[in-house]
Amino acid sequence: MRIIAGKYKNRSISAPEGLRTRPILSRVRKSLFDTLQPYLEGARFLDLFSGTGVMALEAFSRGASFVYSIDSSPAALEAAQINYNKICPDQPYRLVRGDVLLLVPRLTKQEEPFDVIGVTPPYGQDLANKTLALLDQHSNWLKNDTVVYVQREKTEDVKLEWQNLEHVRTKTYGKTVLEFFMPFEK
Repeated sequence: MRIIAGKYKNRSISAPEGLRTRPILSRVRKSLFDTLQPYLEGARFLDLFSGTGVMALEAFSRGASFVYSIDSSPAALEAAQINYNKICPDQPYRLVRGDVLLLVPRLTKQEEPFDVIGVTPPYGQDLANKTLALLDQHSNWLKNDTVVYVQREKTEDVKLEWQNLEHVRTKTYGKTVLEFFMPFEK
């Protein structure tokens, strides 16, 4: 796996053998970050269910100024730390082990809002809907132009209508679907 574009383009990202993460396909990641590009320069990027940190590194490569990553797997976080140290050790990066559903409400009290929020949970556990529900509930913490994207499997249902989050786009790539949301104007 490699960084696709930006200042760290073609730098190799590693994942330990047996790690139970689902890496996003390169063509999907390229399309996603091409879509996000207008929002990335100087952005605060929140990477939920971060795995090996490939999304964080791609965000840094394309101009993000700060990334906060959360995952519950010690092996994934170790891989993310190794990749970060190898590729961009001077970038401001916060890597936290924990349950996204417990940490997001705390973040809304402790952190400034993020410009881009990535939700890439394991499939089949309804974690995308649960995470979107938390973001919808804490929408006052989001900026007017915060972009939230969700990666899901085509057969998995993700609720598209929320009280405070507006569904703005769907992109499908075989079995992978990306959903994009933004807060309704305040």
